[in-house]
Amino acid sequence: MPSNSKRIFGALATAALFVGGAWVASGFRTDIAVTSASSTGTPSDYGLVINLRGARSDKGQLVVMAFDNAAAFDILDYNAAAGYIALPASMEPQRVDFPDLNADYYSVVAYHDENGDYEMGFDENWMPTEGYAVSGMNDLYDDLVFEYSLISPGMPVDLVFFYWPAQS
Repeated sequence: MPSNSKRIFGALATAALFVGGAWVASGFRTDIAVTSASSTGTPSDYGLVINLRGARSDKGQLVVMAFDNAAAFDILDYNAAAGYIALPASMEPQRVDFPDLNADYYSVVAYHDENGDYEMGFDENWMPTEGYAVSGMNDLYDDLVFEYSLISPGMPVDLVFFYWPAQS
């Protein structure tokens, strides 16, 4: 049976790991102070704030769509999106603000339109030929499910572009 001093030491070690782990994890996300594009034309920390990272080139544009319904999300219907922004592509992190989207949960889809045709590119096997990112998506093989990708406004959300291996 452990002594009281061992129990206290164990409790302190557990607390230190918990606090230290939270501190380390908090350092993985950095806010981008300067807004690259805003749906209202005015930068704002209020509403939906998206940080885009990982674009592989400065070619084309970055397209960001916020959806508030599953039907539009499933077919990536930008006409039915609650918010839509296209901005020049950059390999530097970009911040996109949707100050007018502040009262619901949203699923955000972004893609790197490298060829500038305003469409997500696919090959003959329906594999994406351009980079993409979806809120709630942790890796290249995650399923794109509306309910799993819902986020709420109020805190910046980081999206990282994923690219399938280069097509020849």
